[in-house]
Amino acid sequence: MNENLIIIVSNILTGVATWFVSRKKQQAETDNSILRNMELVVNSYKNLIEDLKVEIQGLNIKIQELERKIESLYEENKKLKTKVK
Repeated sequence: MNENLIIIVSNILTGVATWFVSRKKQQAETDNSILRNMELVVNSYKNLIEDLKVEIQGLNIKIQELERKIESLYEENKKLKTKVK
């Protein structure tokens, strides 16, 4: 009877110790997984921001070119109006 009690108690203690150690390991793995995922998300946003910056710069250049063309057309329009009068 005493031997059975010792075996039962040792099995319970082993199970509890295993659960405690594996719980910490599982929590650490979960934390690492979360950190990796966050790093991937941050890198994705950085790439997206860089792409948008390049696109905005291109659009700003296009806007400047269009503004110059509009000014040129205004000047040409003024000249044509003065010739007609």
